[in-house]
Amino acid sequence: MPTIFINWPITAAQISERIEAIISSRSPRKVITRSGRNVRGYFPSLKSHSRKEKFESNLEASVLGILEISSAVKQLRTHPYVLLLSGGADTKDLFYTPDVEIETANGKVIIEIKGLPYLKSQKSKTRYRSICQALRRQRIPFITILSSDIEQWSTQDEVQQLLKARPWPRYGTRKQLPSDVPGLDADECSEEFLERWRKASEECDALLSRLMRRGPDETLAQVA
Repeated sequence: MPTIFINWPITAAQISERIEAIISSRSPRKVITRSGRNVRGYFPSLKSHSRKEKFESNLEASVLGILEISSAVKQLRTHPYVLLLSGGADTKDLFYTPDVEIETANGKVIIEIKGLPYLKSQKSKTRYRSICQALRRQRIPFITILSSDIEQWSTQDEVQQLLKARPWPRYGTRKQLPSDVPGLDADECSEEFLERWRKASEECDALLSRLMRRGPDETLAQVA
């Protein structure tokens, strides 16, 4: 199973324990509501226990497509909980709801998805740095995906085309395809389609690996 991070200083079990230890009693806010101007809905996912996950923007939906095709991602869920993060000696504690939590062969990873305009204010930058620092102190893997990362990524159109053409299990039955084609439980797939999926999976893994290595300073440098 491919991985998006290696040589992490703690084990997968320890990552899960540290996340559990800072989950607050607060419930995540509702994403799907009757009102609101943002695009929102349910993303169909074979990596979700419920077979669908909530999203509240086109950007989030695009990222979920990448996670769905990535061979390194085994499971995913959106807006899973509210974390209570320590702000350190000079900053107040803060509540934070991850956009996505994914499960990989090496443990869980928290993902934050941000459009560039949301990180332009000093207040947003300060909060973002505090979140990064708090998770780093806990040694919890954390990835930030910016809107510019998706817009500049050449494989995004292919990801969307594959998801639209992906066969879906019928009548509740699930026929597992070969293990080297994760994210596909289907009745039938052509060899051409499988090869396209494999190549896209590699590109998704490479993108997530690169963003995993990017620190908060480098991320904020992307915001003009």
